[in-house]
Amino acid sequence: MNKHLRALLIVGGLAVLIVVATMLYMNRASGPQNSQGLQQRPIQINQELPGFEAQTLKGQSIKLSDFKGKVVIVNFWASWCGPCVEEVPSLISLLKTFPNDVALIAISGDSNQEDINSFLKSFPEMNSLPNSYVVWDSEKKLIPQYQVFRLPESFVVGKDLKLVKKISGTIDWHTEDAIAYLKQLASGEAGESAEPTSGTSTE
Repeated sequence: MNKHLRALLIVGGLAVLIVVATMLYMNRASGPQNSQGLQQRPIQINQELPGFEAQTLKGQSIKLSDFKGKVVIVNFWASWCGPCVEEVPSLISLLKTFPNDVALIAISGDSNQEDINSFLKSFPEMNSLPNSYVVWDSEKKLIPQYQVFRLPESFVVGKDLKLVKKISGTIDWHTEDAIAYLKQLASGEAGESAEPTSGTSTE
């Protein structure tokens, strides 16, 4: 084999490797995948949230489907997340305003339960209000299932369990606008263009 042919084969092989590596990178970067390797699409407005079963810190088994007929806030948070801590008092106030119509499922991404317990000593009502359910995502299944990339992140769900708003970042949940918005949702009158608060809505 002459030197020119050998050089061409080497260059050709390198080109193939570069193309394959590029395709693999693009495939991984294009979006999250489920356990079968299929790409997951972000949850869309008016799409029903993925169902799940979990156990609260109080030992209660819950399913998302249990909350059909109520407005639900699925809130992803962690005790080490400053913005998460900032919005907890307004979330508690909101739950007190809507004891029968609104439920909070607060899903913690903490690494250990001791940190959550310490956090709840400062905000005991988050775990004691009858319409607040604190869940520890100890196996880190729900965070990827909901494609949560930053904390806090909240999914506001209508009575049919379909997504109405996805909110990334901290907001004040107990404002006049938020209360009016939740009242509309509870009565089934709110449209998807309405804003729950003055915070950042990503959908």
